[in-house]
Amino acid sequence: MILGDIWTILRDCFLCSFYVCGYIRDLEEKVYTLSGKKGELQGVFDGVDGRVQQARQDGYVPTPTVLHWLDDVKSDERNHRVDSLLQSGEDEKAKLCLRGHCSWNCYSAYSVSSKVVRMTDVLQGLINTGNGFKDVADPPPPPVVEMLPEEITVGMESRLNDVWGYVQDDSVRIICLYGVRGVGKTTLLRNINHKFSNAGHNFDRVILVESRTDVINIETIQFVLKYRLAIPNEVWDNKNQQGRAAEIFQRLSQRRFALLLDDLRGPINLAEAGVPVQNGSKIVYTTIMEDACNAMGDQMKFKVDCLLPDDAWNLFRLMVKDDVLNSHPDIPGLAETVAGLCGRLPLALITIGSAMASRRNRDAWENAVVELSNYPAEFPGMGDLIFPRLKFSYDHLSSETHKTCFLFYSLFLKNQLIRKDELVDLWIGEGLLRGSHNIAVARMQGKCIIDSLIGVCLLEEVQTYFGNYVKMHDLLRDLALWIASQDEGNKILASKPENDELIIERHSATWNEAVRVSLWSFLVTSLAPRPFSLRRFLKKSHTPAPPSCPRLLTLLVRYASMKEVPKGFFQLMPALRVLQWSRNRRLTKLPVEKGELINLRYLNLSDTDISQLPVEIKRCCQLIILMLDGTEKLTAIPKGLLSELSALQVFSRVPTDDYNDYESDEDKLSVFGVSVSSLHELESLKHIQDVSVVLSTLDSMQKFQSSSKLQSCIRRLIIETPESSSTSSITTMLHDGDFQNLQDLFISNCSVQYLTCLVKIPVLRFLFAANCPLLEEIIANHQAGQPIIGFTHLKQLNLNGLPELKSICGSTMAFPSLESIYVSQCQNLKKLPLNSQSGKRNTVLIGGEEWWNQLAWDDDATKDVFSSKFIPFSDFPNSNELEPCYTYEASVMKRYSTML
Repeated sequence: MILGDIWTILRDCFLCSFYVCGYIRDLEEKVYTLSGKKGELQGVFDGVDGRVQQARQDGYVPTPTVLHWLDDVKSDERNHRVDSLLQSGEDEKAKLCLRGHCSWNCYSAYSVSSKVVRMTDVLQGLINTGNGFKDVADPPPPPVVEMLPEEITVGMESRLNDVWGYVQDDSVRIICLYGVRGVGKTTLLRNINHKFSNAGHNFDRVILVESRTDVINIETIQFVLKYRLAIPNEVWDNKNQQGRAAEIFQRLSQRRFALLLDDLRGPINLAEAGVPVQNGSKIVYTTIMEDACNAMGDQMKFKVDCLLPDDAWNLFRLMVKDDVLNSHPDIPGLAETVAGLCGRLPLALITIGSAMASRRNRDAWENAVVELSNYPAEFPGMGDLIFPRLKFSYDHLSSETHKTCFLFYSLFLKNQLIRKDELVDLWIGEGLLRGSHNIAVARMQGKCIIDSLIGVCLLEEVQTYFGNYVKMHDLLRDLALWIASQDEGNKILASKPENDELIIERHSATWNEAVRVSLWSFLVTSLAPRPFSLRRFLKKSHTPAPPSCPRLLTLLVRYASMKEVPKGFFQLMPALRVLQWSRNRRLTKLPVEKGELINLRYLNLSDTDISQLPVEIKRCCQLIILMLDGTEKLTAIPKGLLSELSALQVFSRVPTDDYNDYESDEDKLSVFGVSVSSLHELESLKHIQDVSVVLSTLDSMQKFQSSSKLQSCIRRLIIETPESSSTSSITTMLHDGDFQNLQDLFISNCSVQYLTCLVKIPVLRFLFAANCPLLEEIIANHQAGQPIIGFTHLKQLNLNGLPELKSICGSTMAFPSLESIYVSQCQNLKKLPLNSQSGKRNTVLIGGEEWWNQLAWDDDATKDVFSSKFIPFSDFPNSNELEPCYTYEASVMKRYSTML
């Protein structure tokens, strides 16, 4: 007991040493400091917690470190220990003695004081940590789909559902939506994005990249992907484009994603951006360039067309609102006209509809019709919104030649379909295409330009069973006239029929300024010519006759039913290169004075009633193309005229009317038959490459048969066999001739049994055999079941008045280009060389129902396919409406006008 007391005294003496005395002496201060740190920590906690709550309201996610700190500060155990220490400190303060320098229980005082110091350090660490939080929360993780407002999809629902079906098809990886600007491609893409947010899918991330004002390129795509994949700045900033691509690839390879790209302006290598094209993921993009679709290897391609008429009207009504439409009884009818002038283009319907949404006055609507018809660029929203958007495609054409060729098309009327080859020949005539010394090379270039314009949706290809045409959207034509009006080198004077008059369109140049002039006086919808007086038109246009046109290169006058051309009309047109005065049946004379038209390169007088060619034409030493088709009143071509046209490459004079439009064979023989002297002159021309003629005499046939040059140049050949000719000479000519360029062949009154030699003609597209009484088979002596190589370019097969014809061929044929088969008065033809895969999707058969019902088929599948493609004569009150003509172009034009 005594020893224990002694140990206690010694221990207390040791603890009361100088070091221990410091803890005891400062106990009160240390307890006070701990209490202050407790309050300070609470203040820091409240600040951090407030920032966290605000961040959560802003959609941010608190960092794990901050949440752990908050939990640590709120720890009940620690807070209890702090409170307990503060209480113990107060208790120990009561035991102090010697003015606070010692304690009645030095050990207890030292123990509490040291614990207070340690807890104070802990609280200070928490305070420092809380004050050190620069960011208490991170941005939210990117959503699977970025929500965008749903846009109007009037008339697009079906297309949207079609595209969505392929989005869900795992076998389709890339989808292209292409079409002209303003047609609704962006709207469609945004609604696909919206559909992802509403419909069930298994994509980990849907990423929409829009161009806004910038071009979508690798950098643009990578920037959006960085944000949508939440790649940290510290990872991104120190990498180059290739390194960023690797980072994107690593992250996307682990996900099933959909990448939506709006307005690609050319092919783009997505691999360079780091985007993997992998099974299960999807890439959908929009573009105005069909070539971009092809270059990126798309598995599915959709053309976004203008709205259907009913859908266009519904969209326009939606923008205008029914209360405005019902504010005056005349407004609905005027509104339909305004909507029609928008060309069913959603951009125009929305823009113009919005502009008219407050117009309750009838006069305002009538004025809108006038402005949009005559001054479209001045209508609100057209010149500052619609035209600039449409002009983008024009501005980005690859060459000035492409741009000029686009502007050239505005010479044609709205809704007018133009044959591709006709358009190209006009370009060649004006000298727009290089290589015009070689018509074949120039035509290839022209077709490439047409394909380019189609590829960027500035022209639209129209393929039907009546031919291959192009047309231009109404608003694009308005755009072309608007651009041409501001371009000194392309100024156009264009006219249109209105109220039985011919008026000059808005944005047209004057005669003195014009580089190109177009005078069309007919209704496109009916192909009906209107009487037209050039003198009266010039007078109404305040233009003297003859007009002064020092810059004029092209003059088109068509369908005008014109009676006369003022004498000296061409006197002040020294630069004129293209003169197309075709389809003016009342025109009987073309007055050309000495020194006029000396720079002419293209002359088309087809379907006029001129009786003789002006002798001054022989001075047109630069003339490349001379078209005289359908000139049935032209008695003869002056001897020696053709041989003077040293630059001539194309000559054509064939009938354009129906085969049955003439009363007798003698009429046909005498009207268009080419003379031997003309054949000699054509043969003598150094540059001649393209000839279309009628052979109607034995002499002309013999001359043609002896000329390998003419045979190699012939493109359209009509053979009307005279009575005195021998069948063997015609067969020999067809069999032995070099017909590498022959496209159209009409043969009549020929006493042959077979035409097997025709298989050798490589580019034959049109075959018409008529009134050949002995013809039994087109391709004879062919073993059944063996494939036939030939007729791959054949588009029309016409058979008329062939009583002995039993077969076209013993085997089925593919006919990959076939548009139509016409059969009349061929009662013994009871089988066609077709199977279910023959022809094209739009191939048609035309004939009588009695003939059709007796046809035999190899199988029901073939019969079913062609049953839906059969057009009986009885469908038309006048069966002659379906009869072909002598050539492909004439047949196409006739059927086109019939179907309007």
